[in-house]
Amino acid sequence: METAPIAAIAATLTHAFETGRVCDLVGRGARARVLRIQELVEGGILPPLTGLQLAREAEELALCFSPLPEEVTNDR
Repeated sequence: METAPIAAIAATLTHAFETGRVCDLVGRGARARVLRIQELVEGGILPPLTGLQLAREAEELALCFSPLPEEVTNDR
């Protein structure tokens, strides 16, 4: 099994945090996890279907977190 579906999940997460759909902190972390999962699948350490399931879990988690408000700078 190729890792194209896992790469697509990583791309979805990138788009989600870049457009403000999800918290960028959680989105970036989930994307990093998905990229690591992809490496493990490509290296034969994780079975492809397990990797896909783990990547989907990371995506679902990230989509649960709304973005935080922009930081406000106070001159104190």
